[in-house]
Amino acid sequence: MRILKAPVVFLSIAVVALPFALTGCASSRSVEKMATGEEQIVERTPDRAPKWIEIPFEEKKDRMFFKGEASGAYDASLCQRQAKAAAVQNLVEAVKIKARSEFSEAVRGVNLSEQSLGRYLDSLVAWTSENVEITGTTPSDQYREKVQIRTYDGVKYAYNCFTRLSIPVENYLRARESALARLEDGGQDEEARALAMEAKEKLMH
Repeated sequence: MRILKAPVVFLSIAVVALPFALTGCASSRSVEKMATGEEQIVERTPDRAPKWIEIPFEEKKDRMFFKGEASGAYDASLCQRQAKAAAVQNLVEAVKIKARSEFSEAVRGVNLSEQSLGRYLDSLVAWTSENVEITGTTPSDQYREKVQIRTYDGVKYAYNCFTRLSIPVENYLRARESALARLEDGGQDEEARALAMEAKEKLMH
């Protein structure tokens, strides 16, 4: 009976070891199975993609969040800087869209020609986006992927980066109020003052 134990133990170890051997081979062959130009993510930082990378802009309580992304960079630091720059650009564009929507709603029904109304709204939107305080804005969240790309003669690596910036909603509200004050004080333009007062009446209360 003792003589039989050694072969049984040997066979058990061999059976257990076999899947690991197969797994190792499959992993080493994965690049060879990729088509030229095909990509796959090989590393995530952090190790799970956050939900916010699918949300360009959102407001939560007293803060506004703006996402930026960059892809295909071969340097991780450069990729993150590009993503931050994209987030700042998204901030400006999102503020413009939000401001135009709010100003348009506030002055709906005002007795002005479409041309005059459009000119005033363009000015209000531009001034609001210019006055939003973004100096010193730092990323509130970051996410990075390292991507393996099959080439004709091997592989290369690149990065996809995502950055989310945030500012207090108060920054936006101050910029909007400043734009209205600028229009209201616009020389002798009675139409501009009337429009600014109408908007302030609805937006500030």
